[in-house]
Amino acid sequence: MALIVFAFSFPYIAQNDYYLHMLTLSFIWAIAVYGINLLSGYTGYLSLAHAGFFAIGAYSLGLLTVKAGMNFWLALICACLITCAIGFLIGLIALRTKEHFFAIYTLCVGYIIYLVIDKWEGLTEGVRGLIGIPAPGNIGPITFDTAASQYYLVLIFLLAVILIVYRIIRSLTGRTYMAIRNSEELAQTIGISTMKNKLTAFVLSTFFAGLAGALYA
Repeated sequence: MALIVFAFSFPYIAQNDYYLHMLTLSFIWAIAVYGINLLSGYTGYLSLAHAGFFAIGAYSLGLLTVKAGMNFWLALICACLITCAIGFLIGLIALRTKEHFFAIYTLCVGYIIYLVIDKWEGLTEGVRGLIGIPAPGNIGPITFDTAASQYYLVLIFLLAVILIVYRIIRSLTGRTYMAIRNSEELAQTIGISTMKNKLTAFVLSTFFAGLAGALYA
């Protein structure tokens, strides 16, 4: 609780846009880390494509706002859904492998995502990147065109992610993930659908990666 109070009061203490910007980036990385921890830490599957899903979230929001002219908040939701959809399709294949085979497969997926972003210049603008991604749209009288307002926005998203992950790992679902991590064969013998639960964890992981990427964009 003390850390939360300190986080909310920090802009009034520091009053420095650089510090706020660096902490905002740290919060975004933390959201992504919570995603990979749900899969790797609690389920026991090391995904090396997590940065790729982060990039999918970032480029999805950038393309939807810059090239399609979509509202920021709608684009944010769509970016997370697109990342989850791609994660679901990849997870269906990747999770048929285990241990280092899974890690190698996801490493290849991550590199393919990088190649698509780098080489498909007609869509992603290649190394130039997307220029003109707008700030988050206003919510009534609340604007997000300052470093402090964007800091608070990302902080609220981070706290929401922490709460969601906490509720997941304290639930029966979280215990199921830990059972799979400890012994997948034993989990199967007591009636746990390991493929279903692994795929759910994988998609949730990609959701948090996509959300972090969209906020980064």
